[in-house]
Amino acid sequence: MKQFLTTALLLSGSALAATSTGTLTINATVNASCTLASSTLNLGNYNFVSGSAGTANLAVTCNVPTLFTVSADQGKNYSGGLRMKHTSLDQYLNYTMVTTPVGFSTGAVPLGGDFSTNVAVLVTATGAQVASAGNYSDVVTLTLEY
Repeated sequence: MKQFLTTALLLSGSALAATSTGTLTINATVNASCTLASSTLNLGNYNFVSGSAGTANLAVTCNVPTLFTVSADQGKNYSGGLRMKHTSLDQYLNYTMVTTPVGFSTGAVPLGGDFSTNVAVLVTATGAQVASAGNYSDVVTLTLEY
């Protein structure tokens, strides 16, 4: 009986000595999601001598730090240059648009709390343009690629 218990203990001990392995694959996907805020820039009263200028800061916000490019079309009233149209007359006021960083630009949403940055847009309606009294406007479509 003593010999039987020893043999049983030895057999059960050797069964615990064998091993087998497997793997666990862990995946995650991080999708970038960004938005470009729309804005309205009012240049105020046009000055025939000095013109009018203003700056809009367009917020680019992403859920993760992301490289991006912002580009602009030529607006609704383009003809040889950017221009705003009088609301009721067939007259135009020319303007220029420059961004910071310059060149409708590539930027990066930095590390930080809300992953947000601004693209500054400077719009200038140069002086010495003959323009009838009234309101002038244009709509430029901006595209955010990330």
